[in-house]
Amino acid sequence: MSPSRIAILPSALADQIAAGEVVERAASVVKELCENSIDAGAHRIEVDIEGGGRRSVRVADDGAGMTPEEARLALRRHATSKIRSADDLWNLATFGFRGEALPSIAAVSRMTVATKVPGSLVGFRLTIEGGVETEAREVGIPEGTQIEVRDLFFNTPARLKFQKTESTEAANVSEAVLRLALANPEIHFRLRAGGRMVLDLPVHKQLGERVRAAFARRGAGALHEARGEEGGHQVRAFLAAPEEASSTARSTFLFVGRRFVRDRLLLHALALGYGELLEKGRYPLAALFLDVPHADLDVNVHPQKLEVRFARAAEVYAAVRHVVGDGVSRAPWLAAARGAARVHTLPPAAFPGGAGIGARGTGARSTGASTGAVATSRAGEEGFGYRRSDLDQARPLPAPPLEERSAVEDGDPGSSGRRFRSLSYVGQMRRGDLVCEAVSGDLVLIDLRVAREAVALDSLRKAHRRGEIKPRRLLFPVPVEVGQGQAAAALAAWPTLETLGFELDGDALSQGRVLVRALPETLHHADPKPLLHEILDNFSKAKDIIHDESSARWLEGVMITMAQHSLPALEEPLDRGEALALLIALDTLAEPGHRPHLRPLFSRLLVPDRPT
Repeated sequence: MSPSRIAILPSALADQIAAGEVVERAASVVKELCENSIDAGAHRIEVDIEGGGRRSVRVADDGAGMTPEEARLALRRHATSKIRSADDLWNLATFGFRGEALPSIAAVSRMTVATKVPGSLVGFRLTIEGGVETEAREVGIPEGTQIEVRDLFFNTPARLKFQKTESTEAANVSEAVLRLALANPEIHFRLRAGGRMVLDLPVHKQLGERVRAAFARRGAGALHEARGEEGGHQVRAFLAAPEEASSTARSTFLFVGRRFVRDRLLLHALALGYGELLEKGRYPLAALFLDVPHADLDVNVHPQKLEVRFARAAEVYAAVRHVVGDGVSRAPWLAAARGAARVHTLPPAAFPGGAGIGARGTGARSTGASTGAVATSRAGEEGFGYRRSDLDQARPLPAPPLEERSAVEDGDPGSSGRRFRSLSYVGQMRRGDLVCEAVSGDLVLIDLRVAREAVALDSLRKAHRRGEIKPRRLLFPVPVEVGQGQAAAALAAWPTLETLGFELDGDALSQGRVLVRALPETLHHADPKPLLHEILDNFSKAKDIIHDESSARWLEGVMITMAQHSLPALEEPLDRGEALALLIALDTLAEPGHRPHLRPLFSRLLVPDRPT
């Protein structure tokens, strides 16, 4: 008989394969060990890392600890204190239920476990190398458990070569600790990297206090809380204003039953709650906490427990969308925006031959008020007589012909580029849109925010091409706290940021701080902290920034961010002169139809012909 082609794997090799599913990087180690500490009832968890976590990870807690027998048993595969039967899988209130974390980590590292139960005179220490116990003895330690993991992946070089730089791995560890800290305000979390304090979140009495304290480190402003229940699904969200959204989902935290999860549909439902306030491709700065009945939730679908499955998925997503949408509609930052934009309407003057915004005079369609006067009317308050369904069907105006674009790109506001100045300005809607009348008699709605950003971005592009972006020194340098990932991004992006008008002092970069000494002249009123955080976050996401294509894409993203931060909030509606100046400026844009985010700049509402 031929030898069997099927063989049982050696236990050491099987453990290394299993470790590949659970232990992806140092952040995975920190996550698993901290979750065990939380399950042990810890009130304080301290994490120390060296070399981005590859050289050393140490997690110490003041939890229940283990006896010597329990410590040895915990290092065997599928050993757990969390479940006893299959029914327990549908009523889980703990994290580490698989019984794979400790043996998987021990299989690919040099691990030391020191633990002591309350009331015991001495503790117990185990040393394991590559999954094999090498030492066991009694030690004197405080109550709780201390686990040190050294030389991660020392015996699996194939896995080691896929690790990132120390700064990137340290940033991943920081993110892992932050996620756990957000959902567990009753625990004091501390993280040190290379002896430097990176994160220190003391105990908070309320979840909202913890979320606000953690988000404040990212430069977040006020957070609005939304709470509700729908179909047995409890939804609680802490939402930042749409202006603080970013191009990545890094600052959107999703929790199901206190577990951080990745779920595209939940992310989409959260974004839908913001509605049209959030641009396509942008992700809100937010923390969402969702509680689902245990019978409707399966948490056992991912080795690292980063995904869950809902029995009634459509109802869950609808609950999130509705609760967040209701919360956004009552958010103070939205109310403030509404209060600052009163309805101003002007009689639609009939200029000779449909003349443009520079014309003067009144005609048969005038209401009797003078052209320069501001009047309000019931028709204006109701949207000038069109229905919401008309808005939904509004279509963008066609793009200008190529020969017209070339003239616009050269900055020549001549007769070939008069699309916007040919409009008759009517007034400003409550939500900020400018209302104009086209020569054809149709109404044209111009998104004021998009228009202002488009003009600012176009001006930045031209100034950068000419090398004319000038820095403006601040009266006092502004310190900005940065994580290790952002610090690495700052070093790499330094030359480019200087050409954009930023003057930074990186002497304290090793302590996680950058001093902003000057900002681009157009951004002198902007808050340097959220501005720099967003720029560095976007840079760190660019995988191959050394390539020209990626570098150009990131530079364009930086200028978009600068344009957005360069515009102060409008406390009053535009007066007529300001509105007309904006329309003239729009004629100089190279791409007047859309902004880089592809959000429409304007739309046309067709007005049916009226019988004479």
